Formats: sequence, C-alpha cells, structure tokens
Amino acid sequence: MTACGPVADDLDSERPTDRFFEFALLGDNPYTQANVGRFETLIADVNARPDVQWVIHLGDTKGGAAPCTDEMMVSRFELYRGFSAPFVITPGDNDWYDCSQTGSDEYERLEFFRELYYPRPRATAIGAPPLELAVQSDAAQFEEFVENVRWVRDGVVFATIHLVVLTRPSDDPSLDQRRLAAALAWIDETFRVALEKGADAVFLATQADPWPVSGLPLLVGALCERCLEPRPGLEELYPALVRHARAFPGPVVLAVGDTHVFRVDKPLYDDEGQLVENFTRAEAFGHPDVYWVRVRVDPGEAEAFTFHREIVAAGERSQPGSPSSETR
Repeated sequence: MTACGPVADDLDSERPTDRFFEFALLGDNPYTQANVGRFETLIADVNARPDVQWVIHLGDTKGGAAPCTDEMMVSRFELYRGFSAPFVITPGDNDWYDCSQTGSDEYERLEFFRELYYPRPRATAIGAPPLELAVQSDAAQFEEFVENVRWVRDGVVFATIHLVVLTRPSDDPSLDQRRLAAALAWIDETFRVALEKGADAVFLATQADPWPVSGLPLLVGALCERCLEPRPGLEELYPALVRHARAFPGPVVLAVGDTHVFRVDKPLYDDEGQLVENFTRAEAFGHPDVYWVRVRVDPGEAEAFTFHREIVAAGERSQPGSPSSETR
C-alpha cells in the first residue's frame, strides 16, 4: 500500500489527468468491544486495497456510555495502528464530551485524546509514510486545536473539523463557543486556500451530522415541524457552508458520522429554499454495521468524488469488483 504525494497546502503545479486515487472513510466504530474482531477484519480489507492512500475516521471510537479510561482509549488507538495507510481522526462526542456520564472530566479526556492521536505536529501518528499536515494549532488564537488539520492531494483540499452536537447542557458554554469558532475559522481558512490555489474540489470531515432528518424542506417541515431546526452547537455552521459552497466553483463534500446511517445526498439549502447543487453530504456506516466507504477521487472531473460501499462479512474480506463494492 502506498501513500505518496499529499503535501500540506501545496497544490501540484502539474496535476495528473489520467490517474485516480482512493481513501477509506469510516466512523462510529468499533464502538463496542464485541465489534473489535469484525473491525480487525475491516482493517485487513482496507490494507488489501493498493489504491487506498489514507484512512479518515469520523470519530466516536466507542459508545457514549462506555468507560473513558486510559485503558479503553489506548486500546482503540492500538487497534487503529493496524492500518497500513496514514490514519486521520476527528474527535466525536463519545470520545470526550460524553465522558462525564462515566465520571470523567471531559476536557481532561480531550487532552488525553489529543496526546494519543496528535503527538507530532504537522504529521499523522499512525501509518507510513505519514501525511504532511497543516494544523490549526499553528495559529496563535487556536493553539489547542491540533485535531483540525488540512492536506492537499492532486488539486483536492482535505480538512478535518472538530464539531460535536451538544448532547447535554454544557458546563462551560464559552468553551463550546470557542470550539465552534475554531471550526468555523478552519473552514474559512480551508476555502481561502482552495480558492487562492485554484483547487478542483474540497472535502471536509467531521463527526457531527447537521441533518439527521433530511429531504425537501417543505415536505420535512410539514411532517416534522422542528426537524430542520439547527442542531445544538451547530447553529452557525449552516450559513457558513452555504456561503462557502456558493463561492467555490467545484464540488464540496462534508463527510459526517453521528447517526450511523450510510447515505450520500444533497441536504443543503439556502435561506430561499434553493438547493446548493455542488454540495454533498456523505455519511459513513456506524455501529452496529462494521463496514467502510471507499472514496474514489478523480481530480479535475466534474464529479470528483464517488462513494463505494464496502460490506465486509465477519471473518471475510470483500474483493475489488465484487457485488459488495457498490457506487452511489
């Protein structure tokens, strides 16, 4: 398996026109200890794919009520070390925010999570060779956000954004607002780089799903009056996505975990109810489904991203081109 070429914020001057690349997208797994064996099979399946250049995990390595002990968190980190390709993760609420449910201090657990997965600035900690990353912590006003990273491959800009839905009243709303401000600033910076460098496409990855219920706004509103209201802690995200997607000429993807339902759709509408056509939401599988999504990237194509469901049976590995490998 190879992982060559991605460099932080450096768009290639001569972009290939006849070569695609792929990466693995997954999240909300293994979640429970019972899934660990199946997840090891998933790792073997990903490692068997020579075109997979990296793995993006969308957070929630465990269930929200599971212990947040050092032992639990280290065991998940060691499990992910089984991936051959560079491994990028963005934190989920279960990884730290919900740790108060089990008696832990959530912000101390976030710091421990950061120490595990981001020990070296500007490089991934798992997989070889490591990805070179631009990191938000290099900005003085957001120095703690080592988990918000960005990299570029063949004219496509990738970034992780630490966003979680507030599942309980916050003990310190100012910290929640700071996290959202950092996320919005990182989105702003990612699109600034993409426009300045003439990028072909943008791929954002986060845990929080802004649209657990989606569909035509009039229809959804008629069936469920409050379903389209902004989710707690994400209120400012929606207009930011509309603004940036409208200003960017190429395809934009927001990859999310959170609700554990695989889907690829277009849920973003502006204030006038108009569909933002170049924006796509891609949600990965999650517990109890221990599957992954193979994302193919064709730089320069009008549809730069295609999404393939990889259904891996327990104890088996799917084969490229098999019926379990489908495109959406």
